[in-house]
Amino acid sequence: MIEALAHYNILERIGSGGLGDVYRARDTRLGRTVAIKLPPDDLQSDVSRREALLRDIRAAQTLSHPNIATLYEVGEEGGKIFLVFEFAPGETLERVIAGLPMNARRAVDLASQVADALADAHATDVVHGHLRPDTVIVTPKGNAKILDFGLARWTKAAIRGEEAVADDRADVAALGGLLFEMLTGKRAVAGQSPSALNPSLPRELDVIVLKATAGDSYPAAATVAAELRSVAAILDVRASTEAVRAMPARSRSRRPVRWREPWIVVAVILAFAAVVGAVWWLF
Repeated sequence: MIEALAHYNILERIGSGGLGDVYRARDTRLGRTVAIKLPPDDLQSDVSRREALLRDIRAAQTLSHPNIATLYEVGEEGGKIFLVFEFAPGETLERVIAGLPMNARRAVDLASQVADALADAHATDVVHGHLRPDTVIVTPKGNAKILDFGLARWTKAAIRGEEAVADDRADVAALGGLLFEMLTGKRAVAGQSPSALNPSLPRELDVIVLKATAGDSYPAAATVAAELRSVAAILDVRASTEAVRAMPARSRSRRPVRWREPWIVVAVILAFAAVVGAVWWLF
């Protein structure tokens, strides 16, 4: 394993993908942990593919959003380029789901974050093109971080010729698929609502998932984000209402004040005595 690239100390190899091996490294200048991707030799030596990659990288570097793993820089050493990304600790959404339905409220929150990131990127004409549970990290604080934004053509699936059409609508449809999988633990099937597999789900989520996965029903990812937040507010109100209903009847209402209770009588007498004393002192 390589030990260093420029001013980055390599700590460990953490995976591989279409852009080659991925390493966790330490930036010795800024004192931060980063993720470094080192494109394979066949890509590095192919002038046309290398230039195409650099064009995609320049577009990806324009993105700045808390739910997108930032591409900090492109370095070069020994004639080979390497990509330096924000290191996003946590687990992939695929591992978090693990074939089981997530809590609906948590799923809505993560989907909202992804939708916000998509809306921000689409506003600058950058699409993801390969949004899947394994390209989203859930951090230890419960936040979503989207990986490889704008670099869809360099994924393993794309190299095998499985690349989908990369545009705004495809990203929104992929977001609908993510939400379906979070709510059910299963991959989305065209025309199938999440509640068909998980009857406990709010029907409002069916509407969003079906519209999103249709691919052309939402005008923009920002609209999806707004509707998800509306549903989140509805779920919060319902949860609060159910919590109140679950409380014992006594704790839901205040105990009425009884003037004959001893402590109240004593308090009234003492207050009256204080007033009388004050009046006597003044006169």
